[in-house]
Amino acid sequence: MIKKIDLSNGLRVSEVALGAMMFGTTTPEADAFGILDAFLDFGGNFVDTSNNYAHWAGSGDESEKVLGNWLRQRGCRDRVVLATKVGFDRHGEGAGLRKAQIVYWIEESLRKLNTDYVDLYYAHTDDASTSMEETMEAFDSLVKAGKVLHLGGSNYDTWRYAEANMLAAQRGWTPFTVMQQSFTYLHPKFEIAPKYIFNEKTNRERLRFLRDKDQPLVAYSSLCKGGYEDESRLPGDYIAGERLLTLRLMAAEKGITASALAIAWMVNLHRCPGFPRVIPLFGSSVKHLAENIRGLDLKLTDQELQALNQA
Repeated sequence: MIKKIDLSNGLRVSEVALGAMMFGTTTPEADAFGILDAFLDFGGNFVDTSNNYAHWAGSGDESEKVLGNWLRQRGCRDRVVLATKVGFDRHGEGAGLRKAQIVYWIEESLRKLNTDYVDLYYAHTDDASTSMEETMEAFDSLVKAGKVLHLGGSNYDTWRYAEANMLAAQRGWTPFTVMQQSFTYLHPKFEIAPKYIFNEKTNRERLRFLRDKDQPLVAYSSLCKGGYEDESRLPGDYIAGERLLTLRLMAAEKGITASALAIAWMVNLHRCPGFPRVIPLFGSSVKHLAENIRGLDLKLTDQELQALNQA
């Protein structure tokens, strides 16, 4: 079963988050409903989407609409911690964090999600062409209006995220209290530039920053697109080698998949010096969801964590 954890901002969320990226496009609505139902039945409550998912496979409205339909039909809004995002392009519109964009897209998201508020609203990616003052004041206005409860930053350089929060503190505005960034067990090839400028892989400095600020990292791409079970699917910007072998061998000893052990490692990382609370974010079928969360029942010892960290 999935446990709940208390974040420093007051949110109580499941220790893993369900990604709804492909709902309504490659995952039909009926299948999405089954996955969401199972996630709640397993004890999960933290559901993640965006105002542009999945625009490369459709219009970009599909995921929020499917979630909105499910929330309405199930009547379970009070059981869900709902996160969505703003700022990335979707077919030539929606890019950037200007006030007009933020104010317009929150209304669109609320309408599609069939709710009058979202628990967590992310800046989906930094917008260096818009003043930080305009962006943070616009986000703060949504919190003051009750349309958003908490703010997060995704795909930000650490120093820009920190500057946004310093500005918010100076002006009495709402800060970012959750960071979402790419992170998984395997070490990335940092010399390979990401497709989008701010989509950097998480390094040790970013983790130490979050530990110091007592903020969680919501880890997207946490399962390497299925690469832990099928190495042919492993993205080329990760290093496999000894680290992957160590993960697979320990997983086999414990009778679980390598993906499940990767999830167990991430949710236990906060026990180690220099690591914050990590919340793995992943999409899944019902079958894979059940397999993946088996890792949450593991009692990893300090020695096992050390072995995985040092591989």
